[in-house]
Order: sequence, then structure tokens, then C-alpha cells
Amino acid sequence: MRDHGGADGDASGGSDGRAALTGIDHVGLFQPFDHFDEASLFYRSVLGLDPDDGTELAAPDGLVRSRALSLDGAAPRIALNAPLLGRGPGDARGGPQHVAFGCEDVFAVARSMRRGGAEPLRIPDNYYADLACRTDLEPVTLELMREFGVLHDRSGTGEFLHFYTPMLDGRLFLEVVQRRGGYRGYGAANSPFRMAAQRAARGTKGSNP
Repeated sequence: MRDHGGADGDASGGSDGRAALTGIDHVGLFQPFDHFDEASLFYRSVLGLDPDDGTELAAPDGLVRSRALSLDGAAPRIALNAPLLGRGPGDARGGPQHVAFGCEDVFAVARSMRRGGAEPLRIPDNYYADLACRTDLEPVTLELMREFGVLHDRSGTGEFLHFYTPMLDGRLFLEVVQRRGGYRGYGAANSPFRMAAQRAARGTKGSNP
């Protein structure tokens, strides 16, 4: 089937050289609900970025608007997110921000992080059961993805492998991404799973001081 770096042949996750980050892939900025269009216009006017059509995502706290801006699909890339409806005075702070780093082998980076004591965000098992039903990913690949919390998206001939960190100080999280075959998206279909997993991680941390 498909070769996913450390997933096929060498299940060790790749060599140390492939564990290096290649740079910032994109930045995710959460906006207050009434600043979304203003922020989109700002980045389009000042940086000359082209917005996509945008989408709406289901989240634990309600629908979220999402729109990506880039230079013809290339860096710099900015993903704007905002709640579809305001949730009171606290919404002025917006939600968590995130920085996504690119790499050549997402499994090698995840393994290197774990050796350094940083665990990737755990994704529920039902995500991988669903993935097994709707993709042609090999069982060994799926098991490695489950072990390191790696998510998957596909568009045409392109593929996207990515994982997240748990929330850092309640306001920031990091993402590591691997783009294959000219994939130009951001794995938006996986965002609800990420948000639910981060909420579950916060609840677990809170119950175990």
C-alpha cells in the first residue's frame, strides 16, 4: 500500500536525521467571533495572502469558523478560527493559538519527542477504527499512528500526517505536520478530534493534581 516513512519496513520511526523539523508550516490564530472577517481582511491586505472559501467545524463548545490564507497554497500560511457565535465576555480572549512545524518523517519526530520526555496528544482509539474502515492504510501504519497520536487526511494524490501536543499553559499548543504528494490543506476534518482530545487531557490533568 502506501509508504509512510517509519511506518513501513523500519517501524523504529526513521533515523535521527529524519527527526529534524524543517521550519514553520503554518500558524493557527483563534479570533474573537466578531473579529474574524476583520482579521482575514488584514492579512489579505498587508501580507497579500489569498483566503480560501473557509469552512465550519463541529467543536465541543459549538461550531467554529475556519479560513486559511496563503500565497497560492505556500508559506506563509495562516489559519484563522473563531466561534460561530459569541459566548459572552470571555470570548474576547479568543481561543488557543498554535504553531505547526513541518518535517520529513512525522513518526521519527514523535519518537524523538517521546525520548525527550514530551508525549504527543493521545487520540481516542475510535478515530483509528474509523480510519481503518475508510482508507487503505496498512495495519502496521495504523498501529504506529495510534501509538503516537498521528492523524491522517487525504486530498486527491496528496496526504497529510500530523500530531499535536497537549495544551501548554491553557493558551498554546504545537503541531508537527508532514505533507506528501502536494497536499495543500490543513487536516481540517481532524480538528474536532483534536479539540475533544485536548479537552479530555485537560480533564485528566485536573483530576490528578
